[in-house]
Amino acid sequence: MQDLKELVLLLLQHNIHPLKHLVGSGDSKMLALYEGISNGSFNSDVEAAEAIYGSIGGSSSYRSFKSDLRERLLGSVFDINTNLDHYSDYQKAYYECHKQWVMVRFLTGQNANTIALSIANKLLRQSEKLDFTLLCMDIASYLRIQYGLRESNDKRYKEVNQKFQYYRDVYDAENLAEELYTSLIVHTVNNRTPQKKIVAFADEAYQRIAPVLERFYTYKLHMYGHMIGLMRYTLVNDHKRALNYCDTAIRIFKNRPYEARVPLQIFYYQHLICNIHLRRFEDGKESARQCINLMQEGTFNWFKYMELYLYLLLHTHQYGEVPDVLAEALNHPRFEFLPDNAKEIWRIYESYVYYLGAAGQIKPTKQIFKLAKFINETPIASKDKSGLNIAIITIKLLILIQNRRFSQLLDEVEATKQYCYRHLRGNSTKRSYYFIKMLLQIPLGQFDRKLIEPKAESYLLKLKSIPLQVANQTSEIEIIPYEDLWELALASLEGPAQAKNLSTRETSTTASLTI
Repeated sequence: MQDLKELVLLLLQHNIHPLKHLVGSGDSKMLALYEGISNGSFNSDVEAAEAIYGSIGGSSSYRSFKSDLRERLLGSVFDINTNLDHYSDYQKAYYECHKQWVMVRFLTGQNANTIALSIANKLLRQSEKLDFTLLCMDIASYLRIQYGLRESNDKRYKEVNQKFQYYRDVYDAENLAEELYTSLIVHTVNNRTPQKKIVAFADEAYQRIAPVLERFYTYKLHMYGHMIGLMRYTLVNDHKRALNYCDTAIRIFKNRPYEARVPLQIFYYQHLICNIHLRRFEDGKESARQCINLMQEGTFNWFKYMELYLYLLLHTHQYGEVPDVLAEALNHPRFEFLPDNAKEIWRIYESYVYYLGAAGQIKPTKQIFKLAKFINETPIASKDKSGLNIAIITIKLLILIQNRRFSQLLDEVEATKQYCYRHLRGNSTKRSYYFIKMLLQIPLGQFDRKLIEPKAESYLLKLKSIPLQVANQTSEIEIIPYEDLWELALASLEGPAQAKNLSTRETSTTASLTI
């Protein structure tokens, strides 16, 4: 069902209705399925089969016309107009060049070789300008056969053969960069804990790719190569050097003869992360502006930007905008197509926004929040014991305190103490270690603020001695600064009326962040 939902959503976004000829034609099960998916009535095959056939017994016939609908939808994909304004010139050229290449191959298959050869030569020149390496290699291979076997043109054969050899070398370099970067990401995407082996691998990967970056200058090679270079700093949270490296990468891609939208998105996004960690919020605001100008709504990168923008709002106490940003992401039609690990991060943010509402910092959400359900919905993050699981443990304790579920909180004390001892003793988790130890003083202090604060004082001083901008941890761990969460936790012991509205605090970092 997911593949059909994605196809229907794609076509709806481009105002394409592949079954409009069936509207008003009487009983059409295919049309019923299409419309049920498009209006959100069907979220599973079971629902659709029961609605259309009245029982699951029609599942065999259902699978048949579901397959027919899928083929019909796929056939309409090429009707999408890729010449619209929201596509960059580079994207438009990418689609057009590949359509032209399909035409060349079709014409050749129909023995229309003269016109095919003419199109192929023109297409090669255009593809070279736009760094379409694989397409250049394919076209050069095609021309090599045409000039070597069909026309026996020795001069032209040598020219295109040389081009083929060059682009094969470029292609090998791009594949190496892609492989090295992907290998790095596979080991970090579900584990946000700094790992010495991964840091060493990043250094080794960059040493392998650096000479090739000097030799070739293509889009894909330098995008992956510079992302590997950047990871040498981001993996160890060296945000100053990472920021400078982002500036270098941005200059390189800005000087392309076309708009390199994807790499610019990536490096402006990382630029924003670095500015947040360095508490340079005005610079971060400018990075956010540049980033959003390059993004198409609903893409993976757009969700990552929204995630980071939400983090920025939470760290500058601009809570009023937070519910709207969260709702915009969670309610977006493409949210359900995100990878599970990305959806889990949004669920973690959702729990913190719920907490802010319960603590009186924003208007409480109408949606019922169930702590046990939330824990079950974050299995990937929960396994990241020294990474994202810290944010889960923290919010669980805070919600129990806020909702005055003191007996349940007492049950958590021993397990949480063991968790701190086993997983939070490293340099990268010191702030989290001190903060959770502070939270544990609440039940140990018999939920009496006058007893709790002296017990937690030494941990609070140690926490403040490690500013967030120099803490060796990823941004997803400390979604709201621990100092702010401590104020809210203490206030909750005295009842909602005592909670101080942090969003009204006067600080030097709360300038408007409206993009």
